[in-house]
Amino acid sequence: MLVAVVILSVFLLSSCKNEPEFQTTESGLKYRFYVKNDDSVKVKKYDIVEVYMNYRTADSLLSDGSKTKIPFQVNPFYDGDLMEGIMMMHKGDSATFILDASDFFHKMMQQSSVPDHVGNNKELYFDIKILNVNPEPETVKQQRIELETRKDQETLLIEKYLTVNGLNIQPTSSGLYYLELSPGKGIQAQTGKKVKVHYNGFFLDGNKFDSSYERGKPISFVIGKNEVIPGLEEGVLNMKVGGKSKLIIPSKIGYAAEQRGSIKPFTSLIFEVELVEVI
Repeated sequence: MLVAVVILSVFLLSSCKNEPEFQTTESGLKYRFYVKNDDSVKVKKYDIVEVYMNYRTADSLLSDGSKTKIPFQVNPFYDGDLMEGIMMMHKGDSATFILDASDFFHKMMQQSSVPDHVGNNKELYFDIKILNVNPEPETVKQQRIELETRKDQETLLIEKYLTVNGLNIQPTSSGLYYLELSPGKGIQAQTGKKVKVHYNGFFLDGNKFDSSYERGKPISFVIGKNEVIPGLEEGVLNMKVGGKSKLIIPSKIGYAAEQRGSIKPFTSLIFEVELVEVI
């Protein structure tokens, strides 16, 4: 099988017949080591690592990273995630980790649904080889602390906005604050349907960062295809054609830690949305 060949090439295994059984951590992460160098440098939280990494299902390779060095900072997202596994490793180690597909895409990748290419597979396999381990540079540390401060302050800023504007709204389970401005009388938005939406986008301080109205053309996207941020998708799903609503979107269902133009990491956004059409 292709996957078996790739694993052999990445991890330099002499025989697939002697592979150890998968073990499970207290958090539920399944793992199997092929090479373990206990005397080498161990990966710690916030280290910068370089890895080879394959991403696959049990029987199908989704992404071949066996020849591409992938650098990233080790910073866990949730208990039992891929970062937990990487922090079990040392420089030179090779291992495979099995993650719940839904947890990976929802909690780590901040996507509203599992991509189509994963199919009906409930588990994802990550084949990892640690090439290099380096401590966090001081400049990176300063940037990380700044981001963590922004993240910690975000909830307080939303609460202040709600209080100042006299809004008594409870968030949904995802964190979205939904306020209907005027009900629609047309077709209800549905997952899988293409919608056309007009919007004004604001920061919590009232400054506008974008507007489809000013461009004179609504945006189009298919709900459930991750073509827009999860908070916008969720809000539009509550609407009927002709309706207008205000969406207060925390960064965890927005752009999270990404910088998008004038939108800084861990920034809550406000969308005043009009559902123009459901196709």
